[in-house]
Amino acid sequence: MVGPIVLCLLVAWIAWITFSTIRRYLVAKLQASLQAKLLDRIDSIEALLAYVGTDPGRKLVEALRLEREDRAAPFRSILLGVQACIVLIVLGGAFLLLHAIKILPDDSAVVMGALPMALGIGFGIAAGATYVISRNFGLLGESRSS
Repeated sequence: MVGPIVLCLLVAWIAWITFSTIRRYLVAKLQASLQAKLLDRIDSIEALLAYVGTDPGRKLVEALRLEREDRAAPFRSILLGVQACIVLIVLGGAFLLLHAIKILPDDSAVVMGALPMALGIGFGIAAGATYVISRNFGLLGESRSS
């Protein structure tokens, strides 16, 4: 009974990921072509400097930067890992509790409980590793520990 529901959710998730990736690609391609057309219209250094002096020009230059320093990226990654860890461990614990109090006496409840718990523990370990690596690289704004 749970198998078809999980399969449908998996197919829906894969479709959502695919379509959102295609959408982001098309938006990025459109932005790149618009920026290229705009840069083609600028015919002198003076015109470029005058344009870069405006607010839209500064935004264009910022968008053209290849490497953007995002200080929130390590925190976001760590928090997402911790959130996934907590949710999956609670979900797995709920299934194991339902099996322990004989509401779901089938052994499939043990499997449905153990798998999310294992994934949750994995996400927790990954979040911890991300924290340690980010701290050692100085991405968290802390001093590098020896």
